[in-house]
Amino acid sequence: MTSRGEADAKHSSSRQEWRDEMSSVRAAIDALDDKIVALLAERQRQVERAAAVKPRLGIPARVPDRIDEVLDRVAAASRREGLSSELAQSLWSALIEWAIAHEERLMGDRAPRGDGEAKPPKV
Repeated sequence: MTSRGEADAKHSSSRQEWRDEMSSVRAAIDALDDKIVALLAERQRQVERAAAVKPRLGIPARVPDRIDEVLDRVAAASRREGLSSELAQSLWSALIEWAIAHEERLMGDRAPRGDGEAKPPKV
C-alpha cells in the first residue's frame, strides 16, 4: 500500500500536469487570437477598398445578394471546418453589419442609395 504522502505527491503531480496543459491551451488560444486579429485587420482594409470603388460603380454599401452570398459561403466553410454554424452565423452577421456601416461612413455623401443592384455604368 502507498502512504498518504505518496498519494498526495501523485495527486499534486497530476494537478501540475493539468495546470501545464491549461497554460499550453491558453498560449495556443492567444496565438490564434493574434492571427484572427491580423486577418480581421486585412479584411477591414479590403472593406475600405470597396468603399472607395463602390461609389464609382453606383453600388451602395448594402448589397443584399452579396450578403447572402457571403453568409452561404461562410456556412459551407464552417460545416467543412467543423465550426459551430451558430457561431459562424452570429460572427459574420455582426462583421457584415459593421462593414456596411463602416463603408457608409467612408463613402459619406458619395454613397449610392438603393437596393444594392448596381446599374451598369454609362459608356
